[in-house]
Amino acid sequence: MKRALRLVPMGARLPNQKAEARLRQAWQFVVGPALADRTRPLRVERDILVMGCWELARIATLREAAAAVWPQMRDRIHRALGLSLTGLQIVPCDPPVDSPLTTKDPDPLRRALHLLAARRKERIRLGLESE
Repeated sequence: MKRALRLVPMGARLPNQKAEARLRQAWQFVVGPALADRTRPLRVERDILVMGCWELARIATLREAAAAVWPQMRDRIHRALGLSLTGLQIVPCDPPVDSPLTTKDPDPLRRALHLLAARRKERIRLGLESE
């Protein structure tokens, strides 16, 4: 008997995916503004938060301080986001790349027209629409 393929909702295989996205948004609240400028959450792996820091000279001091601060961070993450984490790992990472789309155009109409033009070019490129 052949099994029928069925669609699996996005995120069904990774139950913490939504919580991880919320963690990225609330990162400044979780670690504070001083660390938020130097670190970012990379992933949650086997209930361990992997935090990246792009200032290599600070990684050693962050690892030392993490032992004292981790219980408060863990409780804050659990209360605010519902993630139950057991540990923290600090690793080196690249700094975030500023995307050109994040620049705010003061004119919302021009921004919307630019977005529509970009979507039309993409549809033409994919062959879904003709010029």
